[in-house]
Amino acid sequence: MSEIAKPNAKRAKKRERAKAAPAQRGNRLPHRIRELERILRQHVNLRKLSSYLKASLTPAEAYAAVECFGPQLFRGTTGKLYLIHPPGDYLEHVVTWGEASPNEGTFPFRDCWALRRAQPHWVQDMHAEPLCGHVMPVSKSVLPYLCVPLIAQGKMLGLLHVQQLKIEFRSSENPDSMESGLDLASTVAEEVALALANLNLRETLQEQSIRDPLTGLHNRRFLEDSLIRELARAKRKTQPLSIILLDIDHFKRVNDTFGHGAGDMVLRRLGLVLQAYVRESDIACRVGGEEFSVLLPEGPLQIATQRAEDIRKAVNELTLKHEEKDLGTVTVSLGVATFPDHGATADALIRAADQVLYDAKHRGRNRVVSASARKKAMK
Repeated sequence: MSEIAKPNAKRAKKRERAKAAPAQRGNRLPHRIRELERILRQHVNLRKLSSYLKASLTPAEAYAAVECFGPQLFRGTTGKLYLIHPPGDYLEHVVTWGEASPNEGTFPFRDCWALRRAQPHWVQDMHAEPLCGHVMPVSKSVLPYLCVPLIAQGKMLGLLHVQQLKIEFRSSENPDSMESGLDLASTVAEEVALALANLNLRETLQEQSIRDPLTGLHNRRFLEDSLIRELARAKRKTQPLSIILLDIDHFKRVNDTFGHGAGDMVLRRLGLVLQAYVRESDIACRVGGEEFSVLLPEGPLQIATQRAEDIRKAVNELTLKHEEKDLGTVTVSLGVATFPDHGATADALIRAADQVLYDAKHRGRNRVVSASARKKAMK
């Protein structure tokens, strides 16, 4: 009888397990649905973030996108985006979301394990992993956190830091959910790094297109664009706008006597003089060859003329040597014109400054002539 009872008992247990299975599946179903909803929500927000990052025209717009979608992608967390500052020895946060954190707003590169190892650093237990120096403890404990370096085209750009990651990704039903948090953070870091690298490249190319490579000053294209913009602003605010045109006297003689290397050195030194004598709002340009200009927004004729005279004296005082050869004294001639007295359009203003520059050359060079002085002389 005992031998017959054993198979019956096994079959009874199977029937009980079969009856219990639907209930167990039913209990797990809500958890599974929530997990799928979380994954879907993250995919939608990740696509949105990627779209905004690709459409960003400035780093500030990219930061705003991260600030908007960071808390949606990592719900219930505190996060920061840090950028590495040249020459790369410290980082400064540019984006923050979530509750205020005691973590450093700026910190040295060496304080983060993720940066030093060039890979994500995840701390779930403060006693099981080494802590980053930039993470501050709260009540003698450290909340779980993740640091992911921003790397694009082999260059380290910054850091994505997310705290309390367990809140969003902890799931007793899915043991891989924490790993999905790491995957998501890594994907976000890659998207942000690529967007910032592209923006940096665009900015570099833009800067190269408006800079003179020899002197570092802005070029003729930038002068023309700036003059139109500043002229419109001067008209709108009924304020003066002055322009100084200057030309190196007998520059061809420098090239012919000492060589083009010496000529380039003279151009670079003049560029440094202009940078030293312009305000932050002024625009110094190399127009072409040995001709330069300075645009002075809100600068009246008297101040512009005095600025031109200061530049002339500074150039006269330069000690110029090339390959141990003394180049002697180099001088400049300068012409000054002001809106609205000497021209109401960009072309008219440049033409007025160019005419008095010619007058300065004609009168013996090494001098400043203003358009108003020319008018008086013609009366």
